[in-house]
Amino acid sequence: MNAPASLSLRGPDGSSQRLVERGAVLPARARVVFATARPGQRVLECALYEDDERLLARARFELPAGLPANCWIPVEVSVGAALSVAAEARENLRRLRVDAAFDVAEASARHFRIG
Repeated sequence: MNAPASLSLRGPDGSSQRLVERGAVLPARARVVFATARPGQRVLECALYEDDERLLARARFELPAGLPANCWIPVEVSVGAALSVAAEARENLRRLRVDAAFDVAEASARHFRIG
């Protein structure tokens, strides 16, 4: 199956990165690296967009206590053949692995689904 729309991730700083292009072969995975903004940051939030403009969901990652500022947190987003979207954050040095808690947007997506 091919992706019927593009999928982008907008980070806490407002920057956006295209994860899956329209027409890409599914299943697909993409990784974006974020950094903690301050020491002890406990939450990382980002937003998933369909076709760069339609909010699909907000993803929230609960981080462990004690992370330093500028700690790199790779976020991996996967899209299954049935258009299901999942995300997780990993930080290898501390063996952190956190699945995203999604807040699905009011206006449901046209193509992708969370879960």
